[in-house]
Amino acid sequence: MKKIVPICAAVAAAAMMLSISTSAMAMGGPSGPHVTYPVQGNIGEVIVNPYKVAPLTAVIRDAGYDLSDVTVRIVPKTNGQEITYKVSRTELKTHAGIPVFGLYPDWQNTVEVSYTRTFQGKSEKFKDTYRFYVPSVYTVSTGMPNQVKPFEVKPVHVDPDFSDRLYLINSQLMSTMPVGNRFVWNNPSGGAVEWAFNSNIGIIDTKGEVRWWLLDQEIGDNENPWKSGYFMGFQQTKDGALTWGYGQNYCKYDLIGRKVYDRRLPSGYSDFSHSFDNAQNGHSFLRVGSADYRRADGRRVHTVRDVIVEIDQDGRVVDDFRLMEILDPYRDNVIKTLDQGAVCLNIDASKAGQTISAAELAEMDKSDNFGDVVGVGAGRNWAHVNSVDYDPTDDSIIISSRHQSAAIKIGRDKKVKWILGAPDGWKKGWAEKVLQPVDKDGKPIKCEN
Repeated sequence: MKKIVPICAAVAAAAMMLSISTSAMAMGGPSGPHVTYPVQGNIGEVIVNPYKVAPLTAVIRDAGYDLSDVTVRIVPKTNGQEITYKVSRTELKTHAGIPVFGLYPDWQNTVEVSYTRTFQGKSEKFKDTYRFYVPSVYTVSTGMPNQVKPFEVKPVHVDPDFSDRLYLINSQLMSTMPVGNRFVWNNPSGGAVEWAFNSNIGIIDTKGEVRWWLLDQEIGDNENPWKSGYFMGFQQTKDGALTWGYGQNYCKYDLIGRKVYDRRLPSGYSDFSHSFDNAQNGHSFLRVGSADYRRADGRRVHTVRDVIVEIDQDGRVVDDFRLMEILDPYRDNVIKTLDQGAVCLNIDASKAGQTISAAELAEMDKSDNFGDVVGVGAGRNWAHVNSVDYDPTDDSIIISSRHQSAAIKIGRDKKVKWILGAPDGWKKGWAEKVLQPVDKDGKPIKCEN
C-alpha cells in the first residue's frame, strides 16, 4: 500500500482509476441519460463523508439492491490495528448502503466488504475490495503562536485483549477564537456562550492512529452566540451513537455523521457544559444553569453551573434539580482557598496566587456582580458542578461539585442522601449527611481542614 499525495483533484481521481482493474468496474448511480458513475464492486458508489461532519467515514451505496449478511473490514496499515464489524439491516436501510467507519486520514484506504445481494428473488454472495483516498483531518487556527496540532498520539503496549479498543479524545484549544470573543452573556461576564473555543474530537486506536474525526465547525458556529460553545460531555448510547452538548444546545449524531437531533436547551435553562448522562430510564440529565432565577432578595439572575435538568426523548423537561435550593450556596470553605487565577473558566491571570476573603465575599454578595466569578450565592460560580450520573436503584442523581469539593447524592424528593467530602462548613441539615471515612479496622479517620 503506497501513500498517495494528490497534486490536484484530477490527478487524484486518475490515480484512483488506475488502481482499479477494468474488469472490476461497473457503471452505477441513478438512472438517466447523462448520469453515470464508475463503481468498484458489485453494488454502488462510494460516498466519503456522506453527512459532511465525519470525514473519516463513507457509505458504499446499495445501488437499489437488497443487502444482507454484511461484514466490513478496514485493511490496516503495516502493523496497524484492524477494524472489522458486521452491519445490521437497520443501518443498511438507514444509510441506503454499507456504512464504513474507521478510515485512515490522508491515506489510500482499502476496505473489504462481504455481503449477500438480492435482486428479483435471486441472492448472490460477494466479497468486494474498495480503494479510495480519504483526506487529512482539519481544525481551525486561533491565530495565536502557542497553538499546536490538536493532539499527537503514540502507540502504547497493551494487553492483547485490549488491542482492538478505540478511544474518543476531546482536545480543547484554550485560546479563544477572536470571532466569538465579542459576546457578553452575564454581568460582568461568564457562561458557556463566551467559550468560543474550537473543539477537536477524534477517535484513536491503540497503534496511535486517528480513525474518526468530527468537523465541529459544521455543527457549531463561534460567530453565533446560540451555536457557540465547547463540545463536552460525550457519551455513547446503546445504539452506538454519540451524545454531547455545547453552549445552548445538546445533540446526538451517529458515527457516520447522521444527525439524530440537535436541539436548543429548553427556554428556562442555559449554558450546558461538562456532563450529559443518558439514564437507564431513557431520559437525559444535563448540567446547565438557570436562564432566569429569582433570588430570595428579589434580584433575577442567570445562574452558573448549578442546575441539573432532566429531559425526555422528545426534548420535554421532566424535572430539574436546583442545587442553590438543595445545597447551601453560601458555604465558602472551598471558595476561599481557590486560586483566583484558575477558579473560573474566564481565567484572570492577573489574580494568580490570590484568594478571596470572607469579607470580600460578603461585599460581593451585596453587589450586582454576577456571572462566572469567584463568589457565593445564586448567580455566581459557587458550585461548579462537573458531573452528574443517574442512579436507577433509588431514582437519584450523584453530582460532583468542584467548588464544594464534594460528591453528593440527591433523591427525587430533592433531599440530600449523603455527602462525600470534608465535614468543614456544612450547616445543620447537611452536616448530618457527610459520610464518615474509616480505616481498614472500621475506626473513624479525621478529615477536617
